[in-house]
Amino acid sequence: MRGLRWLVLAVLVAATACERPTSQQARTGFAARPELLEFGPAAVGRTKTLKLRLANQGRASYRVEGARSSLPNVSVPAFDAFTLTAGEEHELEVRFTPDVEGAVQGQLELFTDASGGAATQVPVSGRGVKALVEVPETALDFGNVNLGLVEMREVTVRNPSDVESPLVLSVEGSDADQFSAGAGLPSTLAPHETRRVAVAFSPVRLGNAEAALHVAVCDGCEPAVVTLTGTGVASALEVTPLRVDFGRVAVGATAEERITVRNQGTEPLSYKGAVLLEDPSGVFKVVNAPALPSDVLLPGAVVELRVAFTPKATGRVRDGRVEVAVRKPGTTSPGPKVSLTGEGGASCVEVLPSHLDFGPVAYGMTATRDVTVHNRCREETTVTGLHLTTQAGGYFTLAQPSSSQPVAPGGTLRVGVTFSPRAGVGSVSSGQLAVTSTQRTSSATDGVTLSGEGRAFAPCEYALPQVLDFGQVPVGSEVALGLTLRNTGTEACFLSALQLASGSDPAFRASTLPNRVLEPGKKATLIVRFQPPSEGEFQGLAEGWVSHPTHGHPLVNLVGRGVQGCFSVQPTTVDFGINRLVCGPRTREFMAYNDCPGEVKVAGMKLEQAGAQFAVSGALPATIPPGGRVKLTAKYAPVEEGDDAATVRFTLKDGAVFNAGLVGRGLSKTDQTDRFIQQAEARVDVLFVVDNSGSMMEEQQSLGANFAAFLSQAAAAQVDYRIGVTTTGLDPSPGGWSECPGGALGGENGRLFPVDGTSPRIITPETPNAAGVFANNTHVGVCHWNEQGLDATWRALSDPLLYNLDDPRTPQLNDGNGGFLREDAKLAIIVLSDEEDFSSQPVAFYETYLLALKGNDPSKVSFNAVVGPEDLTTCTTSSSSGSRYMELARRLNGVVDSICTPNWAASLEKLSESAFGPNRAFPLSELPEDPGAIAVRVDGVPVTEGWAYDARANAVIFERLRAPAPGVVVEVTYPLGCP
Repeated sequence: MRGLRWLVLAVLVAATACERPTSQQARTGFAARPELLEFGPAAVGRTKTLKLRLANQGRASYRVEGARSSLPNVSVPAFDAFTLTAGEEHELEVRFTPDVEGAVQGQLELFTDASGGAATQVPVSGRGVKALVEVPETALDFGNVNLGLVEMREVTVRNPSDVESPLVLSVEGSDADQFSAGAGLPSTLAPHETRRVAVAFSPVRLGNAEAALHVAVCDGCEPAVVTLTGTGVASALEVTPLRVDFGRVAVGATAEERITVRNQGTEPLSYKGAVLLEDPSGVFKVVNAPALPSDVLLPGAVVELRVAFTPKATGRVRDGRVEVAVRKPGTTSPGPKVSLTGEGGASCVEVLPSHLDFGPVAYGMTATRDVTVHNRCREETTVTGLHLTTQAGGYFTLAQPSSSQPVAPGGTLRVGVTFSPRAGVGSVSSGQLAVTSTQRTSSATDGVTLSGEGRAFAPCEYALPQVLDFGQVPVGSEVALGLTLRNTGTEACFLSALQLASGSDPAFRASTLPNRVLEPGKKATLIVRFQPPSEGEFQGLAEGWVSHPTHGHPLVNLVGRGVQGCFSVQPTTVDFGINRLVCGPRTREFMAYNDCPGEVKVAGMKLEQAGAQFAVSGALPATIPPGGRVKLTAKYAPVEEGDDAATVRFTLKDGAVFNAGLVGRGLSKTDQTDRFIQQAEARVDVLFVVDNSGSMMEEQQSLGANFAAFLSQAAAAQVDYRIGVTTTGLDPSPGGWSECPGGALGGENGRLFPVDGTSPRIITPETPNAAGVFANNTHVGVCHWNEQGLDATWRALSDPLLYNLDDPRTPQLNDGNGGFLREDAKLAIIVLSDEEDFSSQPVAFYETYLLALKGNDPSKVSFNAVVGPEDLTTCTTSSSSGSRYMELARRLNGVVDSICTPNWAASLEKLSESAFGPNRAFPLSELPEDPGAIAVRVDGVPVTEGWAYDARANAVIFERLRAPAPGVVVEVTYPLGCP
């Protein structure tokens, strides 16, 4: 009989021996999936579960007797022993319940009689986070959505804690521009509050779209992630490709690609060629868009377009877009868009950086930096030549042979370049690296300019520990400790590199610190990570190179031991991340566990660090009873830029030493500058939503009589406008004060008035007698009783009304809103009502929808409210305040005015400036620490008045008469706040 083989699936900590079951070994093929059991972030105090699949890939059966975890917070529920026959699989449930924040690593042990060689090792890892926000959903699928429309879904967020929690949402991913979420929501969740967050999908490209909604669960924690998926469709239309990548094209040369458009449906489609929508670099062109008979793409027909790229300079150009003017007859929906991208250069191989600066380097020493060759080509390329030329000063050499090396498509090749200054030459040294790449029969050469400076440094006096001792580390767990070299002299010191020496055990790893100058008192910290793969001793060596070392060549021995025991510290590394120097200290928690059958005496706890950035507190030293836990608190307050590290050493009564690493990085950046270019509003679509209840007759008349005042700003700016009117009524309401005109009996349900087409429903600069038409269209009647203006707005701007010329749900002809909304126009909505809004959704829903309709660009949409004011004593004819309308107007940078305005002309002039005037709101990318310290410049000139900071929108808002002129550059500088 042979002893039972243990199969390791992560890292075990075990101090006491365990009797293992024995059985006759069989010829089996044991396998476990996944090979890495990675829990990722999990809420402190809550359980996260993963499945571990065991398989028998051999021909003989084997038996699984039990399982044991090396981590106190990772467990496998008890199960009956089972046998896996050849080809059979079985799933085990593995649970992770973190007690504190931080990363943990460990292993499971499975007791089996399987044979097949050395034990299999698969690490187990997880990260505890404080979940102040919970998100039960993990995915939202929007299905097929027509281009230009918006589909809405909801995500639930809740705060399970007893304290207020911040609510921070963001949409990430390659298709993030097509999704949006959480517009207008408060930035905090009250204790135990649950809220529904509106999420929108507005496709601008054909095909599948995928992004992720990130919801911050606490400061510094991994976010909760909700996968967002949807598909942009255009009926039965196929357009390929949806993104034309020309690759790298020589400057001045022209490359052409084809776009195929196919009607796969059974109905003809309207087709009017293609137009170049965007070309910011002036390098793209539609070469050929053939005309079709009667402008119709018949079922099954195919048309081929050709587009060209002629780069004017080297480097990647800004993307362009082509719109294919093909759509279903009877609609005005936008056509599918194809992205265009490319690079100018001699080849599709990119060499970065274009200039490599080594900075000051000590005489007699060297510095090495990397140049990276990126293969942007569609096929493999070969770097066939590396040629270095020193033009002045010192010496530039290759750090590796210049032999030919293949680079796969999308791959990279790193080329090391070493600079050695020439003794006595104090001027700047310069050189050139030529990188020649070959693809098929063509080749191209890219150049990198090199510079460096030789400088004399005094002998370097430094402090450096002789040994970096990691102590005892549970097998599979990782401890990060810092190796700090500090300049203890009175003059600047040159550090060429600090790195692991060749031959160190692979259980140690670190990223090399490149050359730098250390001023007196300054330091450089190499973060070394130790993760023992098995029990036993491990050794390594770190070395550095400094100018004329006073204490000899810097060398540090690295030692550590992998152990299996029942005492552990989790997480083994407490990572504080990046911390701004001006912010207060950050705190993190970690924990000591005793899973031994008897008590454990912690005789000592000691904090070791190169400075005083870290502090640790807790109820240790102490005797920890069996199954006991002791929570500890670490604090980090950086005092200078750069990496910091410390070691917390726990010494047990038997002399065993366990370590926890503390790491963080200080950052001195204190200010942020956001830059905007003021755009001119050449096109504006204006939707009036007019209350058609019994008390609105006089207001409707005043609105129509003062139309000229409303158009004042549009005429001055020569704006191309479209103006439509709908009502707050959704359902027909015969009777009331009187019967409403227009053909819908007051139930426009978002349709533009009049639905019977007795007057033009869309007013443009070419509309004859526009003032008279507007006066007629605003006399919508006074038959209704249920004001639902926000729902009417949403329905007017959504399917099936938005692009269809006819509403398929009604008997009236041509009563759709197709032709009103233009993709490239600003949208301005103006609601007039003397009653509160009684629509079905929260205000945040409409904000999210309207922003999504305009690509989530807040400068492209405004909402304005002429409604009952908050103080109704100033407006006795209004039955209630329009608080929901006013809330949305404030969120979407609009005008709020009283429905009892004594001067309709003045009020309409303000609305005209909001609708047609330049953008006044400039949202900031970060939160300012002190809003009073915000500085604004317009075309480089400081502006100290005429604007204000809006904390709710986190934006700088200019006064109506102080808005920046089109084309100017607006810069907003402000001090960054602390998290």
